[in-house]
Amino acid sequence: MKKLINIIGSAAIALTLGLSAAKAEGGGFDDGMSTKFYESMKGKKVVFVPISIGMDIAAGFAAGMQRMADQYGFQLQIRDPNWNVDQGVQAITQIISEHPDLVVIQNVDMQAYARVIKQAMEAGVRVLQVNVKATTNSTAHVGIDWYKNAETNALKLVEKCSPKNGGNGKIAALEGTPNNPTNFIGMKAFNDVMAAHPEMTVVSDQAADWDASKAHSVVSTVVRQSPDLCGYFGLWDGQDSGMAAAIREAGLTGKVFVVSQGAGEKAACEKIADGSYDFYVSYNIRELSKHINDAIAVILQRPAGEALEPFAIYLTTQNLTKDVLTPSSCWTLDEIKRGY
Repeated sequence: MKKLINIIGSAAIALTLGLSAAKAEGGGFDDGMSTKFYESMKGKKVVFVPISIGMDIAAGFAAGMQRMADQYGFQLQIRDPNWNVDQGVQAITQIISEHPDLVVIQNVDMQAYARVIKQAMEAGVRVLQVNVKATTNSTAHVGIDWYKNAETNALKLVEKCSPKNGGNGKIAALEGTPNNPTNFIGMKAFNDVMAAHPEMTVVSDQAADWDASKAHSVVSTVVRQSPDLCGYFGLWDGQDSGMAAAIREAGLTGKVFVVSQGAGEKAACEKIADGSYDFYVSYNIRELSKHINDAIAVILQRPAGEALEPFAIYLTTQNLTKDVLTPSSCWTLDEIKRGY
């Protein structure tokens, strides 16, 4: 027993000395990986090219990255093209010449930045694409499965409106801009679901160019012509707010089943709560921002010049209805800045 106590005592002394050494070397406690992690972040340069920093989504991404930069000691710069693709291409071309440790690009579509992303990769500049992926692969992509989101909403309309389930099968679709990837991928999902359910009738399929006022005009006409409409399919809550307003003005809220999707900002939860949206697929930007930061951390830890196998992270979405809403279901920009 005495021998065992001596062994335990010696091990404890050795552990204490080892911990003290780790603490002394790093100025804190090193668990064997933490010091290397912090050192890999400190002093690095990350540049973010949003679609426009005025967008709620882009502002959310920037706030999340800035909070990480402040905590871990890397530099975050923002080059804002403000919706101008040509300026975006020029900004990325300039960034390539500066050779930062990472450039984070929010693609406006699948083609606009594909060429310069390829150029960046060939020049050894690591590229993280967020939200929408270009046709070109890069170091990493963190985003949303647009097909699955739209498929979920289309299937919900079938569930609610199919004659097999007691509905009349009459639904309508509201597109954004037809050549936008969110739109054409989403509409492929919608059309695939409808093809599998010939009992459904699409009485209207019109575009509103992501404009809430145009959506209001289109939907007002549709519900006037088809007052027995069972459901309406939307692709983005910013536009679908006009859809919901038109349905409410027609006295059809709660009668026309409205499905939408979006970034999960507080305004969306308010519309779910008041019945404007009956079913909402949320790609919560607060959660997506965390995944972006995770990808940044992985990339910055790898030595410069090391070839990285491209990787992707796709967000797990939330299906929101009035019955499942909680105070944390949606977000504000201030909450992201504060880390909530």
